[in-house]
Amino acid sequence: MLIFIKIMVLAILIGIAYQDFKERHVFLWVLIAVILLFAGLHLNKTSFQQYLWHSITNLVIIFGIILTLFLYSKFKLKQSLHRTFGLGDILFFIAIALGFPTISFIVLFSFSLFFSLIVYLLLKSRFNHKTVPLAGLQALFFSLIFLLHWTSDFINIYLY
Repeated sequence: MLIFIKIMVLAILIGIAYQDFKERHVFLWVLIAVILLFAGLHLNKTSFQQYLWHSITNLVIIFGIILTLFLYSKFKLKQSLHRTFGLGDILFFIAIALGFPTISFIVLFSFSLFFSLIVYLLLKSRFNHKTVPLAGLQALFFSLIFLLHWTSDFINIYLY
């Protein structure tokens, strides 16, 4: 059963990347599925109390980031948040927040943003839009992380 879930996670992450690169939007049901799968994988590795504590802490961090983005968009860029940051990106952030213990979340989230920036800067001439396909790039990053985690003892993303 767990192998089936792992295959689903990889397939959905690749699907998110494909949709975000090609169409610049991701279907809501795909994002809900990744939220549930990430949460399930995390819950499978920890107790419910630990999962709840980590999830609440991570969501507070995410909402702080989103609030900062909202204020920056409104006052500095003079635009609404939905013009500068997509709902799919927010939902993917929530999936990441529910998917990992807090320390792993902070490290992986930071590196996924750095990875997204580097890949976008290297390949921006190939993207048809001027916006960054953030959820898609982060989905690629987490596909690689999960593959490394599942195929080697080198990385354990559920240690805290």
